[in-house]
Amino acid sequence: MTDKSSVRPDIIGLFSSTIVQIGRFALRNIPRHRDSHPGRIMLSWKRNDVCAETKERGKDYVTKEYPRLIEKTWKGHNRVFKYRIPTGLNHSKLIKSIDDIEFDLKSEVLFKLLENDPKSHFSLTVLSGHLLDFIAYTNEAEHLKLDGLWIPIGWSRRGLETLDLSSSNSPHLMIGGTTGGGKSTLARLIFACLHMRYTRDDVRLWLCDLKHGNDIAVLGEDPLLVDRVVTQPEEIAGIMDDLSVVIGERYELFKRHKCTDLKSFNKRHPQKRLPRIICFVDELTKLEGKEFDKTREKMTKMTGEARGAGVHVILSCHRPTIDIVSGTLKNNIPAVVAFRCNPVSAQVLLGKGNWEGTMAIDKDVEGRALFSFKDQVLVQVPYINDDEIETIMSAYQKPQKAQAETSIEVVKAPKEPIIHEEIIKSSRKRQLCNQPRTETHTQSAKLRLVQPHSENTNIHKSAKE
Repeated sequence: MTDKSSVRPDIIGLFSSTIVQIGRFALRNIPRHRDSHPGRIMLSWKRNDVCAETKERGKDYVTKEYPRLIEKTWKGHNRVFKYRIPTGLNHSKLIKSIDDIEFDLKSEVLFKLLENDPKSHFSLTVLSGHLLDFIAYTNEAEHLKLDGLWIPIGWSRRGLETLDLSSSNSPHLMIGGTTGGGKSTLARLIFACLHMRYTRDDVRLWLCDLKHGNDIAVLGEDPLLVDRVVTQPEEIAGIMDDLSVVIGERYELFKRHKCTDLKSFNKRHPQKRLPRIICFVDELTKLEGKEFDKTREKMTKMTGEARGAGVHVILSCHRPTIDIVSGTLKNNIPAVVAFRCNPVSAQVLLGKGNWEGTMAIDKDVEGRALFSFKDQVLVQVPYINDDEIETIMSAYQKPQKAQAETSIEVVKAPKEPIIHEEIIKSSRKRQLCNQPRTETHTQSAKLRLVQPHSENTNIHKSAKE
């Protein structure tokens, strides 16, 4: 005979066991919100006595004051900690402690003094992740800003590294490294992003490819932003002369309109907007020798006075030497991208005190480089093959009508001063009024480089569309 009150389910026990299992699962899988980085950083400072010591009068002990954490933020995938420096603590102690902090955190740490108050505040950026050996092109132009003239450099642990050529601190760029390191890949990336991000009203390109034009052939027959193309070393001197004339004419124009540089001129006179000019010289080693001494002198002089006129230079060299890259030229180009190279070339590019960073470049990885501007950081240049660059540039070619109307005289800088009506009215050029002057089609075309013609601008706008 069976008992009716046999086994009843223990609902309370079953419910409590379920709650316990959920709690254990949460403790194992859900990350804790507690941040251990500040604690480990403080332990490193206490271990190395990175503090300000003060001894009060009448007391035997010493009071130690360590940097105080004031803010914790995120920058991409990296953690940023802002600290306040106690009075009496030297910056050198903080910088020397970075190696121990990196060992404790097992991550790279960037030290930076805050710009608004560098004497009493600094930040530590803890980088996360690792640098990939290969990065494919993923439309880096989307990350560029429209305000200024930004070009991509490569991906680092802190994100996409870019450079603003319109800034007064970085008007030019030097690219160096051995053959096959990635210089041509970086040049293609820059050209593609410039075409995708800017118009002819913003920037023009003067290309000097001394490798017989092989690298620029993938850009198409007539790229939209390209105005000048030379492939022989003997033609570089003429390019430098033309750029010097353009720079002088623009400064004279700025002086008449009481402007200091191109940025202020375009802001005050948008109807007379002038485009920036980027002169790219590939394979600078071809200019080695006594026969090119004057060419190198012209290049050095031009880079020193080109910033305010909106003229920028990008130089590429696979074997830089002191004869090619002089000290004056190096001082005019603060931004450097160094691919794998020997110690002698690294010292020429970065200086004797900063070249050791190139030893961290993996020689087996193509496209790995050291970007040196305000600080030094390893970057990986995105790879863009021939088919991708041809597909991109096929949408940024000049239309057939514009090609027929555009000749070398339209885009070439004049070799004699431009005569404007405003110069004629000035007292210094009053004597020119007595001379017979007839304006030909060539002279009117030369005016467009300093002051673009409205019809020509409409043609280029339609080409961009």
